[in-house]
Amino acid sequence: MKKRIYRISFLFMVGLCAGCGKEGTVNHDLSMESQFSQVEEHSSSAGKENDDIEWKDKLEIDFSYDYSEDIKAEIDDVVSNSASLQKELENIEEMIEKYTPLAEAAQTQGEMNVSSRWFYVIWDTELNNLWSRFSNLADPQTKEKLLAEQRNWIAMKEEVTLQSIGSIEENGSIYPLLQNAFLEKITRNRSYILANALAELNGESFVMPEISAKYGLFVDNQGTGNVYSSLITQQNLEGDDEAIISIYRQGETRGTFIDNGNGELAFASDDGSVKGIIKLNGWDGASFKVIETSGESVFSTGEEVVFPFVF
Repeated sequence: MKKRIYRISFLFMVGLCAGCGKEGTVNHDLSMESQFSQVEEHSSSAGKENDDIEWKDKLEIDFSYDYSEDIKAEIDDVVSNSASLQKELENIEEMIEKYTPLAEAAQTQGEMNVSSRWFYVIWDTELNNLWSRFSNLADPQTKEKLLAEQRNWIAMKEEVTLQSIGSIEENGSIYPLLQNAFLEKITRNRSYILANALAELNGESFVMPEISAKYGLFVDNQGTGNVYSSLITQQNLEGDDEAIISIYRQGETRGTFIDNGNGELAFASDDGSVKGIIKLNGWDGASFKVIETSGESVFSTGEEVVFPFVF
């Protein structure tokens, strides 16, 4: 996991340096939406005995090569050779490490954009594989409930990406790198949610990974594919902790926060009009409670908003 964090940081920091360079941006098709309405049959991973995955070859660094089929084949191997869903997700994390040298070898902005894509492809492929197995096992009612959530997640992806990293016009040639890193993160999270649901169907125990008690993206979608309200807590380019809170039919406020520990963040808006407490509740979402207002604030003291959908 430390290597994974290093890889993302490495790509991001080098990208900042190269973002305005002379290299042209490689424009890839990133519309790899999970096709949940067209399910392919996959065999269950139950009953497998060998947990250890031996990667056949060391990754050859080639920024012009399409690794899609290699990734699909490797994920099929992971599914076939993992004794449990818990071990399967651990092996996918190891697979991510196999592709890390590609990112570390990237020198130009174009190469960084290309290499960052494959980490997203890995999790997108795993997500589709998990859904296929879940769909084959779930009863119609259970399947329809999760299918509705998945469709909502897909429908909101574009908007939350824009909210989190900004537009291509704002970011220039570094945009594909930022987009891929963000999509990798939220697709990884969604894969764990699906794996947990599939483990429950299989009667397996499954432990969700720890989620940040400081940074995250949370949405109130009111059970639809639309973002009504959203909460983003992140570290900006200057290294400051910032929060962006958007409330349906009220408005948006931006500001900084202080980490009080245990997922509690003390928020103060940049314009001084509102103070409040952000509470991050792991995989159960987040909330924001207003404790003080002044001037022409769009919020009211004592008001509390809940963001149950975790990205």
